Amino acid sequence: FIAKAGDWTEKVHNKVSSTTTVRPVWISGPFPSPYNSAVNYDNMILVAAGIGITPALSAIEAYRDSRRINLIWAVRDVST
Repeated sequence: FIAKAGDWTEKVHNKVSSTTTVRPVWISGPFPSPYNSAVNYDNMILVAAGIGITPALSAIEAYRDSRRINLIWAVRDVST
């Protein structure tokens, strides 16, 4: 099952749908947040790209009063 939510997922769906194999794709995940161990550190540098900003914002919200936090967020286009 895959939801065609954007350009990339539509391309994946189309590629998988056009494949004639019995097992066309293997998906691994979901994976836990890389920020789960943030509680062990007093200083954090969070690096996020695209949708990865979501767990970074959660970590910032959780630890902003007790940790020094720096965020590096890479986006494809600043206008979107």
